[in-house]
Amino acid sequence: MRTNVTLEEALAMLLKESGTIEAVHVPLLDALGSVLAENIVSDMDMPPFKKSPLDGYAVRGEDTEGASKDTPIILKVMDFVPAGYVSNKRLGKKEAMRIMTGAKIPEGADAVVKFEDTKYTEETVTVYKKYPVGTNIVKAGEDMEKGDLVLQKGEVIDAPEIGILATLGKAYVEVFRKPRVAILSTGDELVDMQQPLVEGKIRNSNSYTIAAQIKKLGAKPLMLGICSDAIEIIKAKLNSALNWADIVITTGGVSVGDHDLAKEAFREVGAEVLFWRVRMKPGTPIAVAKKEEKLIFGLSGNPAAAYITFEQFVRPIILKKMGRGNYKLMEVKSILESDFTKASNQNRFVRGNTYYRDGKYYTRLPEKHSSGVLTSLMGTNSLFYIKALTGPYKKGDEITVQLLNHPEVLK
Repeated sequence: MRTNVTLEEALAMLLKESGTIEAVHVPLLDALGSVLAENIVSDMDMPPFKKSPLDGYAVRGEDTEGASKDTPIILKVMDFVPAGYVSNKRLGKKEAMRIMTGAKIPEGADAVVKFEDTKYTEETVTVYKKYPVGTNIVKAGEDMEKGDLVLQKGEVIDAPEIGILATLGKAYVEVFRKPRVAILSTGDELVDMQQPLVEGKIRNSNSYTIAAQIKKLGAKPLMLGICSDAIEIIKAKLNSALNWADIVITTGGVSVGDHDLAKEAFREVGAEVLFWRVRMKPGTPIAVAKKEEKLIFGLSGNPAAAYITFEQFVRPIILKKMGRGNYKLMEVKSILESDFTKASNQNRFVRGNTYYRDGKYYTRLPEKHSSGVLTSLMGTNSLFYIKALTGPYKKGDEITVQLLNHPEVLK
């Protein structure tokens, strides 16, 4: 077991020890937010025929030669083609067809005149300018051609990808399964949120905060409730969770007190403790163990510490298991709008609210920075990373922040 590792060492170790989860076939809409586990190749041209991109008149370009406002061309209207229908007539010399957006271009036509650029009756249409061949014609295969690789394995499925898959008739799609993440809060001081408070007790908030973070990533949180500070009980809960969960998270019990039993419980269930304590604040006493292919994270019982260590270490592992190709958060330069008066002797993450105005980012810091202050997380959408032996910082200084809701790339 390694101790007091750097942020970079801890994350590199975790990524090395974690693989991608298996693929499953799911109904198309259930694939939203998942990562493709297969390449999608088009088996058709899209659109499958030449079509009109607007309401107008299908014409032969050569019939509009010489047309102008002073010398308009009058064409005979010989059919009407709504979207979804095909004319069985062929366009001849000095003829036109009324056509609607999305309709197939009739035989013989090679241009479309905008409806609003004409003067028309039921029998004729007057054209006031030349329309070269190909004007306002959407070619077959303009969107995608048969044999095109339209979606690649590893892409995140959002609404546009759902539309593409539907276009190709993919009622089911192969995606990486969403990880199941078990959450266990330890501590004799905890009661569930629906239980009455008695002296010396606090309600369990960590499980709910972490479950929300997991759900936000698209994984599946499963809360195991509260466990007392007893090694055998913690061990039993862990053994049960390891039977079905892909990742297990505990909160509390990872520092140096007599009742900090998480590491011991990890060993008791046969897991190898990879490291304990990372050189960062808050969240120094994080412990991570591995049993077979499953990681067990022991996070601090302090709410802000648990939140921040989740974002730095658990989030990347969940994303990797889901098939994501990038796990970094977007970093931007921002103007500090609050003083930070402490000089830091170790790496520190400070909660922040970052917004964009007039071409620049600005970051406000909360008044309270304690790792046990849950309310300081309200409005947090970024983390100000202060490297060891730097600071203090003043209002107006340029800083670097991580944007919690923006991955570096959408992959």
